[in-house]
Amino acid sequence: MKRLFKIDCLSRVEGETGITAEIRDGEVAVRAGVFEAPRFFESFLRGRHYSEVADFTARVCGICPVAYQMSAVHAFERIFGIEVEEPIRELRRLLYCGEWIESHALHIYLLQGPDFSGAESAWSKREYLPIAKRGLSFKKLGNRILTLLGGRPIHPVSAKVGGFSKLPQKQELLSLLPVLQQAYEESLTEIARVVCLPFEDNLMYMECISLSDPREYPMNYGNVISNGGVDTSMAGFLSMVRESQVEHSTALHSAMRKDGSESPYLVGPISRVNLNAEKLPAEITTTMKKCGISLPIMNTRMGIIARSIELSYTFSEAIRVIQEYEAPSRSCADFEHRAGEAAWITEAPRGMLMHRYELDHGGYVKDCTLIPPTSQNLALMERELRDFIQCHMDKPVEFLKKESEKIVRSYDPCISCSVHLVVLEGDKQGKTPEGISSDPA
Repeated sequence: MKRLFKIDCLSRVEGETGITAEIRDGEVAVRAGVFEAPRFFESFLRGRHYSEVADFTARVCGICPVAYQMSAVHAFERIFGIEVEEPIRELRRLLYCGEWIESHALHIYLLQGPDFSGAESAWSKREYLPIAKRGLSFKKLGNRILTLLGGRPIHPVSAKVGGFSKLPQKQELLSLLPVLQQAYEESLTEIARVVCLPFEDNLMYMECISLSDPREYPMNYGNVISNGGVDTSMAGFLSMVRESQVEHSTALHSAMRKDGSESPYLVGPISRVNLNAEKLPAEITTTMKKCGISLPIMNTRMGIIARSIELSYTFSEAIRVIQEYEAPSRSCADFEHRAGEAAWITEAPRGMLMHRYELDHGGYVKDCTLIPPTSQNLALMERELRDFIQCHMDKPVEFLKKESEKIVRSYDPCISCSVHLVVLEGDKQGKTPEGISSDPA
């Protein structure tokens, strides 16, 4: 065994991870080692009342807390048989728009963006500063939406089972329209800018997975579809996923079981755009055609294009929701809790976030499963790193290291989200639902 290189800690990713590349029996082996301490979210949610779960799961991530809240809230509403009013449904969509805006802006402009300018950071080259500042202004707008609807930009507190604890005033929402309209116009020109970035020719087949809803571009609702023929319910897809522990990582890896085999897959903006482009507004699809964007995107380096398309979409969608919003009759539906089990998936900025809960008659969590998008993408990311290094073995080590970091950043991994569970030997309550297994660490 010969070590090619080791990167102890990658920069410009959410959380802490490294890469080790080695030659074993003539083949390249790559390990994306996640070494953050696991946080055991599934374990400490057991025994908690359903009313506490949204606030607890929001703490999984400071970038996408809304996704964790919404996946949990929808799962409980399915158990309790709650159908929220259309204005509540729309407000939740607006809240999700705020999260997509701040997360996509962060990645496009501050994390992946500098890679295309030869910059070590968003602040290291003078000519990149105007681009970074534009991204910060977009991110600030996303945070304003989160603050208005959720009470604060990080770990918002208003989302609850049945609706919201407090509703915004119509005038407060309307005050956002001028700056949203300006951001939307700027975002259309940004699509044209990112299309012209210098992308490596790195096409590969990926099974793209996302929600798909007949009413709208997917966020909170829909079935799960893929470019490989998958078309199933949320619970049906959850039963197809197998989580396993790998020895070099505190994060679980996910694979999809289909046709008698297991394979990695991709969730996130590339998958959503590839599978749902027909639901984008006409002005955005026209911009895509003018820019020469051809779907499907099968190069993960071009994830920045998909994110830019979605960033523009969320500005447009936020404008639509605000313009059409009429206050509901009440902020939260009446309901009674009951025992039951349900799964729900929403589209976090980085891809599908899967939750499953089992409640007892008192409304307390008996068992749960949380599968974040990053842990679903890790296996594919390692495969792409291995294939890239295998094809460029003759290149200098520094080139391989730099390009490997760029590949990882193109996935926009949230490492902290991915390390919430390790199943320990002898954990009597560490069971998983049928169709999902977590191998002992």
